Amino acid sequence: MWGENIDGSNIEQTIWPRAAAAAERLWTPYDNLAKDPNQVFARLTHFRCLLNQRGINAAPVSGLGRSAPWGPGSCYVQ
Repeated sequence: MWGENIDGSNIEQTIWPRAAAAAERLWTPYDNLAKDPNQVFARLTHFRCLLNQRGINAAPVSGLGRSAPWGPGSCYVQ
């Protein structure tokens, strides 16, 4: 995974929820794809809870996420 805001401190919490979203789309037959985004949101939220129960600090399904550090030492204030 690559991104401007990804480093060793947040790769696991970012990659697994996104992998679940990709799996939701790629492995679901086209005819069975959810038409209502709330159905997908509910499943991904449940999956996040499972990850948290297993010790993976998965990021929330919705929200803005983390921002890039603004300068030297700024990682201590995030």
